[in-house]
Amino acid sequence: MIIFVGTKERGYFCEDVAAKHDMTCDYVDSNLHIENQVNEIMDFKEKCDCLVFDIEQYADDSDMIIDWILKIKNAVNAKIVIYAVSYSPQSEIIYELYQKEIRTFIFSTYLSEQKEDLEMCMNGYFEHFGYENRGISFEKKEEDDEPEETSKPVVKTIGIAGSIRRMGTTTQALQIVKYLTFNGYKAAYFEMNNHCYAEAVSDAYSEAEKDDVDGIVKYQNVDMYYHTDKLKEIQNKDYEYIVYDYGMYSEHDFNKVSFLEKDIQIFVVGSKADEFEKTYDVIKNNFYNNVFYIFNFTSDAEKKDLMELMDDKSEFTFFADEAKDPFTYCNSDIYEKIIPLENKNQEEPKKRSFFRRRKSNG
Repeated sequence: MIIFVGTKERGYFCEDVAAKHDMTCDYVDSNLHIENQVNEIMDFKEKCDCLVFDIEQYADDSDMIIDWILKIKNAVNAKIVIYAVSYSPQSEIIYELYQKEIRTFIFSTYLSEQKEDLEMCMNGYFEHFGYENRGISFEKKEEDDEPEETSKPVVKTIGIAGSIRRMGTTTQALQIVKYLTFNGYKAAYFEMNNHCYAEAVSDAYSEAEKDDVDGIVKYQNVDMYYHTDKLKEIQNKDYEYIVYDYGMYSEHDFNKVSFLEKDIQIFVVGSKADEFEKTYDVIKNNFYNNVFYIFNFTSDAEKKDLMELMDDKSEFTFFADEAKDPFTYCNSDIYEKIIPLENKNQEEPKKRSFFRRRKSNG
């Protein structure tokens, strides 16, 4: 039996591996604290062959997570696998687990590779041969080995995610980029989801310039990147801000760790009956304590009641102005409140033509 400690949405790949080997698959519900899962995990100890921990779910510090994983490892006769798609192999928790003889990890974000890696973890491949063929090293780099970069300022990062699909998350991300460039700052949009929006823009508009090698679409003075494997290169460019679009927070590939690492974190949420349930889930989640909330598609009549519902988070709550075109800056004052800036421009920006040409289908 394979046991995935975390949500079914993130661990469903284990079911295919289990079926392939005539095994069953079960789940231990996700929890902010690993200690709260121990009793349920131990209920499976007699029949568990492989125990997969999704360590992204925990709010505990690294030492506590590692301590409990090692205790469980010593108590059960099962292969321990760490599902760590949002972590660098050199991160503190992964490095320490590796030093304590945990040598079975899943880092890939691709479903097919996750299945393959799980099988290789189960058959002992990584314990015997390591991760060299994956180009992965667990050795920390010495600080003295890092090149000094005194001339390049640290890029500021903004993460934005939506509570549900079609909530206007990408529109808000692009509006923020427009706000930054309007005020004279060099900013870029980075697509951290699988919605393929940047490439759709390239297909739709003849003026869009696409470079698939660098993974960039340039349109209406916005640089839109879509290749996640180019992230390090883009961070080293001369952008002052990068706005990361994470899509919907409940999608299985939502990179929560990466989102929480951003300097500014924003959720785009809704107020309709089917939207507010998901909005409420975000508000009450202990992970998201330092975020801003942008309500989209909200009537004036709702705003007072919504601010009361937001309670102690009302000072971090804003209502988006209508933006029919994501690439036309709506000049809303909410962005100035979320991201206060000094306007570096000395001149008024040139007006652009209202009309754009769509690509013909012929």
